[in-house]
Amino acid sequence: MKPLTLKLKMILTLTLAFALYFNCASPERVTRPTKTEEEGIENFEKMREDFNPLALNDDDIEIKESEPTYTDFDDDLLNPRQTVTDSVATGYRVQIIQTTDRQKAKDVQKDAVLRFDEDVYLVFDPPFYKVRVGDFVNWFDAEKLQRLAMRKGFRDAWVVRTKVNLKKAYNWMDEFGQ
Repeated sequence: MKPLTLKLKMILTLTLAFALYFNCASPERVTRPTKTEEEGIENFEKMREDFNPLALNDDDIEIKESEPTYTDFDDDLLNPRQTVTDSVATGYRVQIIQTTDRQKAKDVQKDAVLRFDEDVYLVFDPPFYKVRVGDFVNWFDAEKLQRLAMRKGFRDAWVVRTKVNLKKAYNWMDEFGQ
């Protein structure tokens, strides 16, 4: 007897759902006005659909090839180390700690200043304080410092991509003959 009542409930529910769906639908078809009806394009009836702009043979645009010109700016692009001042760009640093404890981050920063010849940065990225070392243009140089940091006791050191000081990064590369 129970299975029959369950089937009956299902049939009644589906019937009710269909009845609600079809009774709530609008009997009128909704149409949107076309763009021409909406805005009233002037001279719409005079427009030609068979118009081909390529058939105009209008050749009044002349393109002349010119010799490439080199400026001092182009030379700067060829050797960026000559023009770098204190500019900032995307590069890499080695992050040696990330903590929510400000005092712990400051203590690690002091320790890192004593252990590394590189610049040490304390960054606050809410809610974390991060201590990062160095300025590198490429990942491989930062990875070398990461291995050194791990040997010096910073076991959780890893390379992060961040904004770096290009002048310091290029000085590091010049110092090590790269």
